[in-house]
Amino acid sequence: MDSKQQQMVQFETNWYPLGGGSSRQIGEEFGLTDRDFFSEVNRLVDTDPPSALTASELRRMREVIRRRLWMAR
Repeated sequence: MDSKQQQMVQFETNWYPLGGGSSRQIGEEFGLTDRDFFSEVNRLVDTDPPSALTASELRRMREVIRRRLWMAR
């Protein structure tokens, strides 16, 4: 995982309890749409889940990612 990918996962790790980061913040920090950001974070979490999260926290984070992807259709 490169540094930008690590920053993306860390960003979402911090924000998932609140439903994920705002579209504005995602655009400003990463230059991505919600769909592109959450698609990439989803891929990253599937291949290398954050070790600091418990299984239930990771499950909740994945739920937030799926919901945000659905909303971004």
